[in-house]
Amino acid sequence: MSDSPTPRRHWPARPFKALLAMAGLVALQWLGDAFVARTGWPVPGSLVGLLVLLAGLALWGRVPQALDDVSAPLLRHLMLLLIPSVAAVGLYAGLLVQHAVAFLLVSVGVTALTIVATAWTLQRLLKRVRP
Repeated sequence: MSDSPTPRRHWPARPFKALLAMAGLVALQWLGDAFVARTGWPVPGSLVGLLVLLAGLALWGRVPQALDDVSAPLLRHLMLLLIPSVAAVGLYAGLLVQHAVAFLLVSVGVTALTIVATAWTLQRLLKRVRP
């Protein structure tokens, strides 16, 4: 047995940082919702909050570990968050059939735009990493 006293354990900083990260995500969504309600923009408030988060992370230059710890389980189970959208597609199948051409054009266009933006971002990031 050791004669030295056992060091007192302090409340771990990691759970506190995780709570701050969760509160930050909720605050950004709330601020986005408030901004959209005040301005009347026809976009979801959570999208505005997400764009503010993206801008902050771009300025910061990295994702803080606590935010990564909090967001990883959400991203792992992302499909659960999409169930209401899938159910809505089933409810409005008649409208989708009625506007099938427009729906397909918008879907293909947005998908192509996402792929182009992702490729462009990846190229820029790879140029930073390579000498």
